[in-house]
Amino acid sequence: MKNIALLTVLVALISVGDVFGQTPTRREPPKGSLTSGTIDSQFIYLYAISKTQDGIEHVRQANLERIRQNVADTIKALSKEIADLKAKDGDQQAQVDAMADSLTQVKNELRDAQQQKDSFSFLGLSLQKDTYSLIMWGIVLLLAIALIFYVYRYNQSHVVMRDIQKAIEELQAEFDQHRKKALEKEQKLKRQLQDELNKRLG
Repeated sequence: MKNIALLTVLVALISVGDVFGQTPTRREPPKGSLTSGTIDSQFIYLYAISKTQDGIEHVRQANLERIRQNVADTIKALSKEIADLKAKDGDQQAQVDAMADSLTQVKNELRDAQQQKDSFSFLGLSLQKDTYSLIMWGIVLLLAIALIFYVYRYNQSHVVMRDIQKAIEELQAEFDQHRKKALEKEQKLKRQLQDELNKRLG
C-alpha cells in the first residue's frame, strides 16, 4: 500500500514537471494533408504537425501508419502501371512483328512484279509498270513509316518503364530511411524516459 502511494506521488511529480518543463514552440499553421499530394509533401506535412519537445520530434503512430499506407498504395499503383506498360509493350511488339512480316511480303510481291515485263493486273485493273511500281513503293513507304513509328513507341515504353522502376526504388529507399529515423527517435525517447525514471526513483 505504501509503495502504491509512493508511486502515485512520483507519477504526479513527473506529470507536473513535464507540464512546467515544456517550452511551447510556435509554428505556422501547417499546410498540406496526409491524404493528398505527393509523398514528399506528405512527409513535409507530417514534420509540420509533429510536436517538438527538448529537440525531439514526436510523431503520432497513426500519422506514421497513414504515411506508410500512402507509400504502399503508391507502390501498388506504380506496380500496376508497370504491368499495364508491359502488356502494352507486348501488344506493340506483336504489331511491330506483324508490320515487319507485311513489309517482307510486300517486298516479295514487288520483286515478283518487277520480273514481269508486260502489263500488270492489280486489283482487277490493268496498269502500266511505272504506275504499278509507284503504288507498291508507296505501300512499302507507308509500312516502313508505320514500322519506324511502332519501334519508336516500343523504345519509349521501355524508357518510361525504367523511370517508373527507378522512382519506385527511390520511394522505397526514402520510406526505409524515414522509418529507420522514426525508430531511432522512438528508441532514444524510450532511453531518455527510462533514464529519467531511474533518476527520479534513484
